[in-house]
Amino acid sequence: MQLNIVVYKYRIGLINMIAVLTGDLVNSTKMPNEKYTNVIDSIKSQLQAANKKYQAIGEVYRGDEFQIQYPDPIHALKSTLLIKLALHLSNFSSKPIQCTLSLAYGPHNIYDDKPNTSSGPVFIESGRALEKSQRGELSLCFTQDSTNAELQLLTQFLSHLLNRLTKTQAQLLYKYIDNDFAEHKKIAEITGTTRQNISNRLGNIGAFLVRDYMNTINQKITLLRDNS
Repeated sequence: MQLNIVVYKYRIGLINMIAVLTGDLVNSTKMPNEKYTNVIDSIKSQLQAANKKYQAIGEVYRGDEFQIQYPDPIHALKSTLLIKLALHLSNFSSKPIQCTLSLAYGPHNIYDDKPNTSSGPVFIESGRALEKSQRGELSLCFTQDSTNAELQLLTQFLSHLLNRLTKTQAQLLYKYIDNDFAEHKKIAEITGTTRQNISNRLGNIGAFLVRDYMNTINQKITLLRDNS
C-alpha cells in the first residue's frame, strides 16, 4: 500500500497538468426568475455528473459563473462539450441557453477541494481567456502555448459550429460524444433509426470534425505529458 501511494505522488508530480473550465451565463440578469433557477440547477447537475465520471470538482459562484477543475485533463474537453450541448437542449427554454466557456490546460500550484481555493497558472489563464472571449463562445488554450493562433482559429470554427446547431442536431451530437464517438450502428440503435440515417445526419452537422478536434487536443495533452 505504501508503495502505491509513493508511485501515485510521483506520477502527479511528473504530470503536474490539470484542466480548468470557467463558464459565464449569457444574459442571465434578463432571465425570468424561474428560468434562471432552472438553468443554475442544470449547471449544478452537470457539475455533479462531471464529479461522478471524472472526479472533477466544480462550483457556481457570483450567481451566474462556474468553474470546474479536472484532475485528469484528458476528460475535460468531452465534459465541456457535453455541458455546452446540455444547456443547448434545456427543455425550459425555446432558445439555446448560451454560455461563454474557457477551457485551459496547464500546471497548478495548489489543488484544493474547491476551485476558489486552488491556484496556479491554469486557473489564471482560464479566467483571463474568459474575459477576452466573445459572449457565448468557447475558447481553449494551453498555458505552455497560449498564443497558438492555429489552435485558436480551430476552436473558433468549433464554437461557430456548435452555436448553429438546432436542438435536434445538438441532441444527436450529445449522444455521439457521450458514447465516445461510437460506430454509427450503435448510435442508430440508441436513437431508434437506421445506420445510414445516422451517418447522413452526423455528416451534415460536422460531427466528424468535432471528433477529430477532440482527438487532436487529447494527443497534444499526451505529448505534453510524455515530454514533462
